Amino acid sequence: MIAALLLCVLPHPPGPITAPLARYQEAAEADIDAKITEAGTDVAKLLELAKSFSSGGKDDAAKKTYKKIVELDPKHEEAHKALRHHFYDGRWFESYAELSKYRREETAKMGEKGLARWKDQWVPKDDVPYLNMGWVKDDASKWVNPVVSTQRKQVAEWKTAGYTYRADDSTWVAPAEMEKMKSGLCKCGDDWLELAKANAYHSEIGKWWQLEGEHFSLWTTCDWQTGSMARWQADQVYSDMVRLFGVESNHEFKPHVVVLNSQEQYNQAAGGQPPLIPESEGFSSLHGAYFADLFFIGDPATQTAQYLGCGVSYWDQKDEKLRNWGPFWTRWAAAQSFCESVDPSWLAISEAIASQGGGGGGGGQNPFWAEKKIPRWLRYGAASYAERFMKSPNAGNGGNIWELREFAFDQLKKGGNLHKLDDLFAFGLSLDDLAGSERLYDEAGLVVSFLLDGSDSDKKLHEKHDAFKKALVKSAGKPKDKDLIEAVEALQKELGKNEKDIKKFAGL
Repeated sequence: MIAALLLCVLPHPPGPITAPLARYQEAAEADIDAKITEAGTDVAKLLELAKSFSSGGKDDAAKKTYKKIVELDPKHEEAHKALRHHFYDGRWFESYAELSKYRREETAKMGEKGLARWKDQWVPKDDVPYLNMGWVKDDASKWVNPVVSTQRKQVAEWKTAGYTYRADDSTWVAPAEMEKMKSGLCKCGDDWLELAKANAYHSEIGKWWQLEGEHFSLWTTCDWQTGSMARWQADQVYSDMVRLFGVESNHEFKPHVVVLNSQEQYNQAAGGQPPLIPESEGFSSLHGAYFADLFFIGDPATQTAQYLGCGVSYWDQKDEKLRNWGPFWTRWAAAQSFCESVDPSWLAISEAIASQGGGGGGGGQNPFWAEKKIPRWLRYGAASYAERFMKSPNAGNGGNIWELREFAFDQLKKGGNLHKLDDLFAFGLSLDDLAGSERLYDEAGLVVSFLLDGSDSDKKLHEKHDAFKKALVKSAGKPKDKDLIEAVEALQKELGKNEKDIKKFAGL
């Protein structure tokens, strides 16, 4: 009862004191407005006022003043920046969302005209990769790497000065040094060395022999004799690659192939710390050869980086078990280099250079492989065909020209059943299944072998193959298009109808 009485006599607690605060805020706003009004249309006075507000911690007042400045001078850069506006295409946007919407609409509109934005200008879409890489147009209006352009000028000067080119080590020999060359010495840097010392000099990655072949340029750390044999093996795959794809590589800039001198050096090249000839997927461990999709030299920051992606293998003459595989893996690597030369991923490569990332990337939908026109299974099938299904380069007169293919068929028989062709076309290589992935290489080679050598009477299949080759030629220098995609799908569908005949062809 006492507690109840006390509650009755206690006064109610006071409510919030809102009226004085509101009057203070109104007075402050009035003072700000008065100062802005006093500055009138004098942008300089308004700018000074905005800065004083900002330094005094009155951010809202400063913002209000900067907005007034923008009303008077829509191009006033300092006021726009203070308001965190975004400048683009000659105008200011109040929010990033507004800017993004504008850019999306602009990109779509300019894309219809075949243009794309590069830095602060619109350029033909197809020019973007070359601009990203810092390339320039030559006298024939063709894009060329500036490093290559410089090399061309140097070669022209050497020719004028009477230098002689030697394909056996890709050197230009001055007239005054001709006697040294004729005596059998080799130019190694600034020195002329006898062959044994020259072999030692060129045994390091990056200091390799560069042996110019008819269709390929072979870079090798092997001794000159082995390198010369590898050069010949690489050249043997060329005609079959043209037969398969219907297109030739650039005769001025031949595809290069790397052949290393040992398994140890091969492992160092692909998996060292850091790798010297890197690849993104780790598939160098599947085989005695791989494709180096991350092989760059130079400085991306100055746009002088060069992409050197190519097939890489090794020929270990000191290891009796590995020695005989040297020619096989050289041909596999050469086929990969050929495919890259006729089907480069310039957009993905250029973006890697432009972003200073340096990298082609892995499989699946990675930009490097997604940009390819030749499906992955067919590219690897071409390499496998060159390795172990083509006519034997060493058969000679009266020899068994199909001894390689017979060996390949025997190996396939030992491996059990073949993949379904749809699974083969998906080409799901995996480091978690080394044996299965290696077999995909071999089965892709079998399909290419059937297409080139085992289906002479199949008119429909050859029509689809010819359509694919024509579409690939037509797309040269351009992105893959609808016609090429449809041609690939039609070829795969027709091959699918021949699944039983492909097994019969291999004796499976």
